[in-house]
Amino acid sequence: MRMTLLAVSLSVSLSLPALAQDAAPLDLSRVPKQGATAKDFVPAGWKIEQTVQGDLDKKGGADTLLQLVEDKPAESADGVPNERTRALLALLAEGGKLRLAGASNKVLYCTTCTGTLGGTGEGLVKIAKGVVLVDQLSGSRESTGTLLRFRYDAKADRFAFIGEDVTRTDRLEGTTEKVSTNLLTGQRVTDNLRYDPKKDKEVPVSSKKSQVPVKKAYLEDVDISSY
Repeated sequence: MRMTLLAVSLSVSLSLPALAQDAAPLDLSRVPKQGATAKDFVPAGWKIEQTVQGDLDKKGGADTLLQLVEDKPAESADGVPNERTRALLALLAEGGKLRLAGASNKVLYCTTCTGTLGGTGEGLVKIAKGVVLVDQLSGSRESTGTLLRFRYDAKADRFAFIGEDVTRTDRLEGTTEKVSTNLLTGQRVTDNLRYDPKKDKEVPVSSKKSQVPVKKAYLEDVDISSY
């Protein structure tokens, strides 16, 4: 009887397809500290999804932001999107080489973590006047837009988290709340809006200024899932 059960169990287990491995965040310890080119910072199993260049340390060099994604097919064999995690690397140009000055495996949504509003992954990361902008949108009827700002702090040799704009919209109700926070001063502005069908645009309902505690935080501290 035991042999029969064992044979059945073995037969069933061999007939089942192998389960796909879950997406895993990038092990940041695998990222080199220095390299000659941006490709030198990409660990095995990952690839560059987007490259953005600009002056991040105000020294006039061609500093680089690398948006990485797991290097596996976007879809499974049956057409189901694969969950692929992302990572963000900030590289400073120094002496003809690049140096890793910031890295995060939590600040960017995975490829299937944004609901129906998720895009192709292009344009999530930008540089404007030396500030790193991480702009993402998630949800469907109820959506959340996050614009996160980081700036290189030479004393700390890290990218400080300096501001956030969080926009939450209920598309069915036509209501929007926009909360903009300066994380260096603690000043916060909260605007509420409602869609006016006659004017075919959002109109202000209320605006409020407040003060929140100031606490130092850096790129590595920010987790997009907290939004």
